[in-house]
Amino acid sequence: MFDEYLKTFVCAAECGSFVKAAEALFLSPNAVKKRIKTLEESLGFLLFERTIKGIKLTPAGKSFYDDSKKLVQSYNNAAEKARSVYENKSDAVRIGIMDTFSDEFMLANWFPAEDEAYRTHSSMFFFGTSNENISNMFQSIGKDIDLCVDIYDEQEAKRFGLNAIKISEAKICCAVPLNHRLAQKSEISFDDLCGEKIATLKKGRSLVWDNAISSIKEDYFGFNIFEIEKFNIKTFNRCENENRIMLTTENSKKVYPFCKCIPLSKIYPIPFGLYYSKNANLKTKELIETIKSYSPEN
Repeated sequence: MFDEYLKTFVCAAECGSFVKAAEALFLSPNAVKKRIKTLEESLGFLLFERTIKGIKLTPAGKSFYDDSKKLVQSYNNAAEKARSVYENKSDAVRIGIMDTFSDEFMLANWFPAEDEAYRTHSSMFFFGTSNENISNMFQSIGKDIDLCVDIYDEQEAKRFGLNAIKISEAKICCAVPLNHRLAQKSEISFDDLCGEKIATLKKGRSLVWDNAISSIKEDYFGFNIFEIEKFNIKTFNRCENENRIMLTTENSKKVYPFCKCIPLSKIYPIPFGLYYSKNANLKTKELIETIKSYSPEN
C-alpha cells in the first residue's frame, strides 16, 4: 500500500493528470484511478478535485502531497540502503542527485566508468529539488552518501567542507511547450522573448545559477520573470498547461517530453561537478578518477 499507492498519488499530483501518471508508471489510467480512489477511501477525504479540465489537488491533498513526497523519497533511500546490505554491497559507492539538475555527461558515462573502476557497485539516492534538499544532500556526504552530482560551485564546496571537481558544462535553455509560438525555433533570441512571462528557479538554489540568471536579466529585456520554488515534473506541467516558458539547462531535454529544450542565442554556461568528502574511501576515489578520465574538462 505505502509503496505503490503513495507513489501513484505523488506521480499523479506532479503530472496533473491520471493519464500522464499512467504513462509515467506504465499503468492503465483505470489502474491509476482505482489506486487513488482506494487511497482516498482509506484516508477518509478527497485528494483531488476532478473537473472536465483535469485534476487539481484539494487543500487536504496539497498538504498530504507535501509530506508524501518526502516519505516516498525516504522510503526509496531506505529501501536502496537495505538492498545494498542484502546484496552484500557494503563497498558500494552511494551517489546523491537532484531530480532535474542531474548531469547528462555524468549519467551517460556512469556505467562505463563504474565498470572500468574494478566493477565498483553504486547506488543512487534522489534528494528532491528544493533549497532545503540541496543542503541535506551536501550534509549527507561522508555519512549516508559518498558523493553527489550537482551544479559545480567552489564556494558551496568550501562552505560544506567538501572536495569538488568540475566534470562538464551545460547551456541554459528555454523549456518551451510544444504548442507554444516559439516551439519551432532552433534558438531563442532577445526579440523572441518580448512579452513573455518566464519561470526560473527561486534565488538561493545556487550562486552560479543566480549569477547566470542575473546576466540574462541584464542582457534580455521586455519580458517578465517569475520565480518557482523547485524544478520538478509538477513545474514542467504548470508551464505546459499555462503555455509558459521555463529557464532550465540543456540537461532537461530528456526529462519532460511535452516541452522542447531550446538554447538561448547567447550562451550562458552552467558547470556541473562531483562533490565528495575530504576523507573519501578508496572505492569512491577510484571511481572519481575514472569519471575524470572521461570528462572533457580534464
